[in-house]
Amino acid sequence: MQYITPSQSRPLSLSASTESKTYLLFALAMGLTVLGVYVGMFYASAMILTGLYLPLAIVELAIILTSRWWMDKSPLNYLLFFAFPFISGFTITPYIMMVLTGYANGPAILFNALASTTFMALAAAVIARMAGVKMAMFGRALIFSLIGLLVLGILQIFVPALRSQPFELLLSGAGVVIFGLFTAHDIQRISEMGKLGANPFMLALSLYLDIFNLFLYVLRFMLALSGNRR
Repeated sequence: MQYITPSQSRPLSLSASTESKTYLLFALAMGLTVLGVYVGMFYASAMILTGLYLPLAIVELAIILTSRWWMDKSPLNYLLFFAFPFISGFTITPYIMMVLTGYANGPAILFNALASTTFMALAAAVIARMAGVKMAMFGRALIFSLIGLLVLGILQIFVPALRSQPFELLLSGAGVVIFGLFTAHDIQRISEMGKLGANPFMLALSLYLDIFNLFLYVLRFMLALSGNRR
């Protein structure tokens, strides 16, 4: 699971509006994720056998942790920003293939997860734009909730009792709620901070990670709820 802590970054001089550039970068990142998944389908077995996904996951983490350093250094910001979603799509491919081949209803669940993530993201956008509530007031609570989610996820790896279906439903359901709220929070933040000239790479990366993790938790929730293993 990946995420980047929301915060305002240094202003960046742009010819286009920051908000427009943020959403353009986000759209390109989503397209590169799809491309990464497509390419990864040809190497999914090799990634599992060689453990290639582990060093790639470390590269992803390194890109996130160093983002405050590279986000305003052109052309490095473009290179790393576009490399990240491609690698993310590439490394998630074995998991997607496992869903498609390991569950009798895997294709249907994957499609429903994609559709549900899309509708939830659109709902979050409507809430962020139309609601009179400032989502920034929930920022600290969301960060603490995310930390708790990470801790429980790590414990689940080492404690067999936490791998039960009820706990998986609880954990993945909490992840759906948390990242749904994060999506609304960051969409509202893009609208507000975009007018101040905030860095579009940081804003787009935050939104990308919101949607990416939202999809993963929606998929996990659906698999725990109705997955039919072969």
